[in-house]
Amino acid sequence: MIIVNCKDVLPIQHELLIHVADHIEAIPAIKHSEFVLSPIEHDDTIDDRKVSAVIQNYLESIGEANNFSVVSDSKKIIIKSINGKKINRITPPVKSMRTCCGI
Repeated sequence: MIIVNCKDVLPIQHELLIHVADHIEAIPAIKHSEFVLSPIEHDDTIDDRKVSAVIQNYLESIGEANNFSVVSDSKKIIIKSINGKKINRITPPVKSMRTCCGI
């Protein structure tokens, strides 16, 4: 299981989750300002370096790679604002995602 802290990029949390889930074989769940990626099979593992690379790729695709860093310590990934910049996009709530509050 890998936890991705999205505190500094909350307005794009859902889009980012979908992008990562499309590229990583994992089951995503949202928990407040984080999302969790769990392996599909119990014995599988998720490569945090691959997840970090996919997140970085997404930030590049929206023109925000120079404003945010992606830091990983194998079980937790933090997306941190480099210069205090916040993403101010307003995105409509995603109704097809289920939120998780018991992890």
